[in-house]
Amino acid sequence: MDINNVERFFSVLNDSTELIRKELDSTYIEALIETGENILDDGDIHVENGLPGEEAQKQLIDIYSRLTLASLTPEERKQAIQLILIKAAKEDLLQPNHQPTPDAIGIIFSYLIELLYDFDQPAHIADLSVGTGNLMYTLFSNLESSKNKFRFTGVDNDDLLISLTSTLAALLGMPIELMHQDALQPLLMDPADIMLSDLPVGYYPIELEGNTFRTSFEEGYSYSHFLLVEQGLNYLKEDGLALYLMPTSTFESEEVKGLLSFIQSTGYVQGFIHLPNEWFKNKQSRKSILIVQKKGEKSRQAKEVLIATSPSLSNKEAFKTFLMDIKKWKKEQGIK
Repeated sequence: MDINNVERFFSVLNDSTELIRKELDSTYIEALIETGENILDDGDIHVENGLPGEEAQKQLIDIYSRLTLASLTPEERKQAIQLILIKAAKEDLLQPNHQPTPDAIGIIFSYLIELLYDFDQPAHIADLSVGTGNLMYTLFSNLESSKNKFRFTGVDNDDLLISLTSTLAALLGMPIELMHQDALQPLLMDPADIMLSDLPVGYYPIELEGNTFRTSFEEGYSYSHFLLVEQGLNYLKEDGLALYLMPTSTFESEEVKGLLSFIQSTGYVQGFIHLPNEWFKNKQSRKSILIVQKKGEKSRQAKEVLIATSPSLSNKEAFKTFLMDIKKWKKEQGIK
């Protein structure tokens, strides 16, 4: 990877986005989508109602001429897109649940998938709260080089984020099926082999009637992150793998008993991976990855649930040992 190419691509994306934002009086993300589509159209500029103006169009043509997508490696594209997402989140003051999942977390997800999932055919990976898509982009970038084949599906009810994900995935050359809808409504989606999510934390703004979800509360609003775990398992194949990122404090709450009770009725809690302490400002903001396997002919409950804390990726020797320990645990437990 050439860091100069990363910087050049970021500069093209940012400079053109800033220009379009000013011309259209739009948000940063709206302008980023516009410029992404222009780049995908070989630099042809979308003009509506005379905007962007002629002078801005000339400037955009000059910006787009700085490089071509074909001159960039997939890794260079991915790094620039991560940087532009961080910029977009700051510029548009994205709420916490819409913040892009950091690449480092996505890399850990990638390793867990390769270590824990037994590939006997192309795997369908789904995310029911895809958001800006960065978790999926990281998986695509890290798993694409493996011998295994994947297809991706993302669901989100935010039309702007779905549009952003569609555009950025196209810039990466990543095939993904995107569904713009409430993930807690019935989904016209093929069951997934691997279900994962950086779960949005909070209350689902609609009171659920009847027995729609077993993780819903009897009165008032229910936790959206609990409901999404349940919905994810509903659309997961038998023996499938689910990885959910959520606050570590969730597992210390009284309410989590209901979630674990549901999981144990349809699957197995196989592990908890706590992310490095130094990645978080304080104890309250720490996050962990919940590892679940759906019941099936091949799966069974591990005799010893995996509980581990990941070292930082920068500590290469410790991280290598961490991965070897997980591989050893899987073999000892006979997990399929």
